Amino acid sequence: MTAPERFRLARERLSRELRRLRSDAELTGTAAARAAGMSQSKLSKIENGMLLPSVADVERLVVELGAAEEVRAELVALAKALHTETDSRRVVLHRGAHRHQQAVGRIEAKATASRFFLLNLVPALLRSEAYQRAVLALVSEDEREAAVAALAARRSVLDDPGKQFVFLLAEGALRWRLGSAQLMREQVEHIAGHLDRPNVRIGVVPWAAGADAVVLHGFHIYDERVVTVSLHTGSATITDPVDVREYLNLFEKLACRAVYGDQLRELLAGIAADYASLVRTDLVPPGPA
Repeated sequence: MTAPERFRLARERLSRELRRLRSDAELTGTAAARAAGMSQSKLSKIENGMLLPSVADVERLVVELGAAEEVRAELVALAKALHTETDSRRVVLHRGAHRHQQAVGRIEAKATASRFFLLNLVPALLRSEAYQRAVLALVSEDEREAAVAALAARRSVLDDPGKQFVFLLAEGALRWRLGSAQLMREQVEHIAGHLDRPNVRIGVVPWAAGADAVVLHGFHIYDERVVTVSLHTGSATITDPVDVREYLNLFEKLACRAVYGDQLRELLAGIAADYASLVRTDLVPPGPA
C-alpha cells in the first residue's frame, strides 16, 4: 500500500468514526456542531471526508460526543498523524531534487510571510550557485544542475515586494564548511548582498550569544499555517495550529538572540576574513618533505 493510500484510508476512518460517535450520541449535526463550537456545514464536511479537522477540532468533538477515553486518545493521535505528512528523502531524490525545489517554491509562492531558521546550512533562498552544488554533491551532475536552475527560478520570489522574508541562522551554519574556503567566503559575501532588500530581514545568532533554547533541527514557517522540517531521512509538513504556534514561539525566542544591521555586517565581515585567511593558507605550496 502506498503512502497516499494509507493517508486516504486513515482520513476516511477518522471521518467515519466521528460520524459514528455522533450517531451513537443521538445528536443532530446542528446540535453536535454547536456543542463543539463550529458551524454545521463544517461538521458535515468533516464527517463526509471533505475537510480534515484540526487536532483541536477532534479533541472538542470526542469530548462533546461522549467518546470513551481510549477512543478519544486513538482519534486524537490519528488526527495528529494525518497533520504530519512524511515525505521520504529517497522519494524526493527519485523524483528529482529539482522537483523538490519546485514543490517548495509552490508553498513559498502562496505565503505572504516566510520565516526560516537553519542550524548548519544556509537557507536555500540565500545560497550561491556554488554552495547549492556543494549541498547536492551526492546526486548526479544532470540532476544537480537541474536543481540549481530550479532554485534560481524559485529565488525570484524574493523580488516580490508583497512578500516578507525573515532568515535566522546559527553562526555555525556559516562556519560549516561544505566546500573550499573560497566557496564559503563567497557564500558569506552573497548573504551580505541581500541585507539591503526592503522585504528581507536576516539575522544570525552568534555562538557567543548563549542561546537558552534547545533546538533539534532547522525549520521553515509559511505564514502561520505550515511548518516544514528537513531531517536526515526525510522531510515533514506540519499544519496543526498548536504545533505551528510552538514553532512560531521558538522562532521569536531565537530572533531575540540574533544580531542584525551593522552588527550583522561586522559579524559577516569577520567570518569572511576568517575564510580569506584559510584561502591564503590553501594557496601556500607545501614545503619539502
